[in-house]
Amino acid sequence: MVTARPRPVTLALALVLAWVVPLAAHPLRLDALLPLLVLAGTMAIQRGATGLIDRFVLACAQLFGAACVFGLALTVWPGHLHPTLVAGIAFTVLVLIAAATGRLERPRKYRGKQKVHMTALAFAGVTVVTLIPYAARDLGGRLGLPLAGEDIARHYLIYDVIGRTGGYLFLRPEALRPFVPDEELTGIANYPQGLHFTYAVLDRFIASTTGRTSAAAAVDAMVWLMVGTFLLLALAVLWAVRRLAGPGVSPGRLLPVLLVAAAWLVLGDPVTVLSRGYPNELAGLACAAVLAGIVIRPLHSLGEQTVTVALLLVGLSFSYPLFLPFGGLAALWWIRQARLWRFWWGWLAAALVAVVTAIGPLTAMTASSGTQLLLNGTARVVDRPATAALVALAIFAVLLRRGLRAPSHRAALFTVATAFVLAAGLGLYQIATIGRPVYYFDKLLHLLIVAALCALGGLARFLPGLGVAARVGVAIPVVAALAIAGGEWHATPVAPGVKLALGKDRGSPEAARDALLMARMFPDGGGAVNVDLMGSPWRNWSGTLGAAALQHQYRHFPAWSGLLYPGSAGKGSTMDDLDRLVRESPVPVRFFVHDPEASLLVVDGERPYRPNVKPGQPLPVAFGDPAAPTNIAAVQALAAKYPAKVQVVYARPANP
Repeated sequence: MVTARPRPVTLALALVLAWVVPLAAHPLRLDALLPLLVLAGTMAIQRGATGLIDRFVLACAQLFGAACVFGLALTVWPGHLHPTLVAGIAFTVLVLIAAATGRLERPRKYRGKQKVHMTALAFAGVTVVTLIPYAARDLGGRLGLPLAGEDIARHYLIYDVIGRTGGYLFLRPEALRPFVPDEELTGIANYPQGLHFTYAVLDRFIASTTGRTSAAAAVDAMVWLMVGTFLLLALAVLWAVRRLAGPGVSPGRLLPVLLVAAAWLVLGDPVTVLSRGYPNELAGLACAAVLAGIVIRPLHSLGEQTVTVALLLVGLSFSYPLFLPFGGLAALWWIRQARLWRFWWGWLAAALVAVVTAIGPLTAMTASSGTQLLLNGTARVVDRPATAALVALAIFAVLLRRGLRAPSHRAALFTVATAFVLAAGLGLYQIATIGRPVYYFDKLLHLLIVAALCALGGLARFLPGLGVAARVGVAIPVVAALAIAGGEWHATPVAPGVKLALGKDRGSPEAARDALLMARMFPDGGGAVNVDLMGSPWRNWSGTLGAAALQHQYRHFPAWSGLLYPGSAGKGSTMDDLDRLVRESPVPVRFFVHDPEASLLVVDGERPYRPNVKPGQPLPVAFGDPAAPTNIAAVQALAAKYPAKVQVVYARPANP
């Protein structure tokens, strides 16, 4: 087929508009509309898929991978992240692609309405259940959810500094030095940053429209972008489920399968990735789901399939390299089926992808220690029995009714088997090394859950003799069993998503509000390290951490972390320890206090006397030794001793 070339006048006009639109949008404060126009343009040039949701999912995946690569150039470009520059280049590239492929003249109509309706219905349910807990909370409540997991402070730090400096930090680590301790510079600068860069770019468009540039506005944008990333993950999974089910499946058969998949996403373990604040993992899981979908049922256009697979591998590399082996093996499965080696450009594409995707693992290795895969973390432990049941159901879905005769079912089984082998291999390694599976094993179980959910599409062709009501009736017990319990062995009442929706999973909202209060009073730190001593121990620790990130003072936090951290192996901090930290601090110290009963110090650091607290119960505000000074008494003594170095702020927190 000969590609229709656009008329020169049409091409010239399109290139002019590519820059006129963003140039006009900026003074009108309409920059926030430009990313939506870029997305619409990317959807418009798709030819490898049919249907609105197909185009939307593929366009989001392609744009994320392209943004990761684009960031390499923008890092050294003088204009950096200015909305007009970013949008102008994006529109220009879209116009050139449309012209080169003959898609500038005649846009195609969307098809496949029936398939869109069922997937859209399931996604609408996921969206409502996901948004309610976040929309019902104030900013402190929203930020408090991931702040309990600690990692969100460093994610914000990377996102914030990229926005300030205009590019990847692994290409210019010295730009990060004023914000982090020297001993953490290499680790943070080389952390995978594709998603942080994307968030920073989108925040520039948002801030340019709203005019809000405070730390509170920036972190609020990041939290909502993280929620949006989870919703994209959910849509990618539901889309892959429908894709495996096939184009001819009826809505009645598809609905119960989508119901189970949607419930698993918002009630089970996937939603904990959102609530605990792991945006990079969300992006990696979303890329893995889209990749599974197009490996299971490839796009009609070989060229678009190749480009999309390549960009998804880049997205995995720049967001969560732990999942890159899964992506690489899934891509090899498709390459084998498509016999891509027959084309010279296939070899060229493979070489380019190999070079670009190597960036993520290589930088991650620089940031990690040799025992990285053995480290513990704050992720919630995956529900083992529920995951085993899901994998069994997925295998049944692709095997039933001689399912392996279909290439799509064989591909789905391969993706599930690949994810299972990777998780099992790491779990066995951890057990052999440290005696138990930890953290990254649960991360790979998240990948296994996503792969298994995508494979559930095969169930749409099961139970052919039942009506719609009966099919939904079969799915309801599965959803109910998932909702009534969670935890490592599915023995903890109600699922994680139920706790989140009911407000039982609160995170650290008091700490988040403390951090926001401190950042509002002293946006740049006020030339001092700001220490939260207003309430209970965990609140103080998380509040100080959050404020350090928001005030761009994280460089000074580690020295105070040990004193504030209440779980330091049975040891306690004394007045002498506090005095030493003040004396050795390179900058003044500002203490925030409020509750007169709040205490954390002990008399004997090696044998601390503290209140008896049952496991799982919150620590009391008066956590210190009754014979030691309270927080207010301690800081008042330090202020009298070091009047030029210590400042005490008697604050009024939003929730004392």
